[in-house]
Amino acid sequence: MMLEEATKCAPAVMQSGKEYICLMELHGGVGDEELNRVFRLFTGRIYQVPPVRSSVARRPRVRTVYRMEVLEREGRNVLFRVACSAGTYVRKICHDIGELLGVGAHMEELRRVRAGPFVEEEAVTMLELYEAVKLLKEEGQEEKIRKAIQPMERCVELLPKVYVMDTAVDAI
Repeated sequence: MMLEEATKCAPAVMQSGKEYICLMELHGGVGDEELNRVFRLFTGRIYQVPPVRSSVARRPRVRTVYRMEVLEREGRNVLFRVACSAGTYVRKICHDIGELLGVGAHMEELRRVRAGPFVEEEAVTMLELYEAVKLLKEEGQEEKIRKAIQPMERCVELLPKVYVMDTAVDAI
């Protein structure tokens, strides 16, 4: 959630890399070695055509998958982590993995665990935020609200930076 002036940073976060935990169901039996071989094919620059149920034109796009790793496997269910560029369709990756394996596959569940510099472990629930605000208003306690609200500079941590010498500020 972004508040006040920080909402101007939303595009930077939306365009930054994402990381997900995904549960994929294979439609047929596949060995671990073959699965790992196909996973390696999806690391790096990939071409993706958005899925049929998509709000964008269905033309091939280049996306980057920085990392894909199988976390657990139970029968036809594969739990994996994927770190990728913005705009990558993980549902389509699951489908394409199934196609390459010759058995078909679909995404069962997807959970975003990172967007730009923000990770799930640092997130707070709405109830925790409410309680932090209440403590601040009623008792003047700032500790919990300071943990819950991040400075807006966090949004742009991953953007390229330009450093300007103090003596050049007036010229700009």
